[in-house]
Amino acid sequence: MEEGEQMMVPLVAVPPGVWNPWVRVDTQAVGSARNGEVLAIHVARYPVPDDASNDHLLPGTLNLHTLATAPMPFRVLQQRLKAADGSAQRFELERQNTRQERMAQNAATVVIGQPFGDPPEFVLGTMMRRYIFANAIGVQIDDETCLVGMRTRQPPGTRQDVDEDPGFTVTMTGGKGAPAPLFPSALEGWARWWRHNAREIRERAVSSVELPPPPSDLTIVEAFESHHIQVDYYKRTAWPQLPLIPRFDFGDDHI
Repeated sequence: MEEGEQMMVPLVAVPPGVWNPWVRVDTQAVGSARNGEVLAIHVARYPVPDDASNDHLLPGTLNLHTLATAPMPFRVLQQRLKAADGSAQRFELERQNTRQERMAQNAATVVIGQPFGDPPEFVLGTMMRRYIFANAIGVQIDDETCLVGMRTRQPPGTRQDVDEDPGFTVTMTGGKGAPAPLFPSALEGWARWWRHNAREIRERAVSSVELPPPPSDLTIVEAFESHHIQVDYYKRTAWPQLPLIPRFDFGDDHI
């Protein structure tokens, strides 16, 4: 291989049922361009390469985004640290939780989390304000249900209220065995497909602010296994920025 030439490496998908908290997700939508109806979203997860392989050339046919699992809340982490067997296990728990927070905040297009006993709507609102770079965020309520918020961003350079962060929420429900943590990724895949399809029809750039309500029925296909997903309770919403707090309210050690 000549100097400076990128190498193509085979991608090995993460098998269904094996969860990795930091992955790249490929979404391939199958739909009807004529009526704008999406029929299925094919998803595949791939490990994120380490620093040594970030220069590898990826196939141009992939439609990848990054999916991060949100970290555990501090109270939950503290409980698990107390139950951990030895300092090495405690160190690894803290390291993994810190890594997940860093990835979710700085490098994720989609974030998935759990309510850990709190109201899912409250957790989703908190996550939408915390992970401001993510397009779609999901709170997995149980093995079959996920509350998902999606931002409908204005095009770059568009003037808007600095406190405005509009979007919508939906509840996505699948049957037994459906990959609930991938529901927000499937919605992101649908949004990308819709914008691409609309751009070709309208012959102009289309932003996510123009997204219609998602279809009430979606099929997610992972590893050739299809899962029917019901999309309900569509609601337009917004997540205003958290209010600024004067520095003295934080105490002397917040510097």
